[in-house]
Order: sequence, then C-alpha cells, then structure tokens
Amino acid sequence: MNQRKEWEKYQIKVSETLSEFGFATKVEEVIEGARGRHEVDVTARIRYAGIDQLWIVECKKWKRPVPKERVLAFASIIDDVGADRGLIFAEGGFQAGAVRASRNSSITLTNLIDFVSNSANELSSIKVSDLVGRIAELENKFHSIWNLNAAERNRVNSRYIGPESFGLKEPIAVRACLSMLKDSLEAASFNRWPVPYRPLDQAEDYSNGLIDVKNWDGLLFVAEKTLETCDRIYGHMIGYGNSDIRWQDLQPPELTDLLAAIRNMSSD
Repeated sequence: MNQRKEWEKYQIKVSETLSEFGFATKVEEVIEGARGRHEVDVTARIRYAGIDQLWIVECKKWKRPVPKERVLAFASIIDDVGADRGLIFAEGGFQAGAVRASRNSSITLTNLIDFVSNSANELSSIKVSDLVGRIAELENKFHSIWNLNAAERNRVNSRYIGPESFGLKEPIAVRACLSMLKDSLEAASFNRWPVPYRPLDQAEDYSNGLIDVKNWDGLLFVAEKTLETCDRIYGHMIGYGNSDIRWQDLQPPELTDLLAAIRNMSSD
C-alpha cells in the first residue's frame, strides 16, 4: 500500500483548507512563467466580481525555520508567473531574515492555525479593494453626466428615478450613499467596528436611518447589493426603456428583505 509522505499530506491539508474558503485549488500544478516553468506546491484561484485572483503556495513541513533565501526565491516565482499573492505555509516557523524579506511584499508567511484565524480579514481585504474600485467607477459614471451637452444631460436627468435630495431630481442622494459606503469600507479595513450604512431609501434623512454593521459578512453583502442598485439606476438614466419603473424595483430583493427585517426588529 502506497503511503503518502508527511510533506504530501501537508500539501493536501493546505489545499483542503484553502478550498474551504472558496478557492479552486490544485496540488503540484506546473505553471508557465515568462522565464520558465514552475511546479507549484498548491495553486489557489478565486474570482471576485469578475476579477480573477491567482495565489501560489509553498508548503514546508519542516522542523527548522524557513530561511530568507527561500522567501526571496519564492518571490521571483511569484513575479515570473504573475501571481496576485504568494503564501508560504510552514509549521516550523520562519527565520527573522525571512520575515524581513516578506515585509512590503505580496508574500504572506503563515501556518495552518494562523491562516484559519486570519483568513477572513485577508479575503475581506480583496473584496474591499474590488468594491472600492467599483464605487469609484460608478461615481465617475454619475459625474460624467455633467459633461453631456445640455439637451442630453436634461434627458438623462429626467430619467432619474432614485431617491431625491433636497427636492432635486438628480442623483445627489445616490452619490452621497456611494461616498458613505466607501468611507464605511475604509473604516472596516482599519477594524473600526461597527461601521455605518445608510440605505438608499434613507438617503435624505441625515439625522436617522443609519444602520450599524458589525461584521464583514454583513458589510460586504449590503455593499454589493447597494452597488447593484446604484448601477441599475445609472443604467436606467442613460437608457430609453420603461420610465414608469420605481428604483425600489431595481434593488435586489435580498437587500429589501434584509432591511425590512432589521427595521421590524428595531420597532419591536
């Protein structure tokens, strides 16, 4: 009977752990780089909002700490294959030089226990980066309306169906909501919980209507669904379709149901 060696078991365990966090993993995959081919202990791929991420992983089932030279060699592989991040799993720890070499780089030095403890923040940081980029893109879209000629700008604004602000039928409230969402994501990145979330239907109410979000799962959910809503409002503005639709009909029902549940709890 062919018994797996300890280092092989370790690779499989690392692969399984990454899979549990949503990655598609492969053990001992050969990847073609710009300067050559590399056999990687574990590859981990994930897709967020249309953006593919490739992480490559080295697994060191050593009793001795990993030296600096191993980190530097791994960094060159990351660069050659164009990976987004590299992880070195080592149960024997890392030499001080290895830790210094990994600073200000895309390499994370970890072990199985630490990775499980810290991975939620690690994965959340990827999602936050994507969401902030999408917010900026959407803000630019709304701002670009002002660059249209007067006739086209009036046509676009006349199709605005989102919440009004100060009685104006313009996407001021949507832009304010996007700005607050960006600030909340930044605050969460610095672990300043809870963070405020202002639903679109409360965009005009600056004294009430804020919801305290206390964890990443909740914040990422409302951020994603709010962005979908704002993007659909923009799409309606620049289109020529049905003008009788309400903006609430463009909001994903999952977000509508969540907000209703939160408000029912608050009123009890």
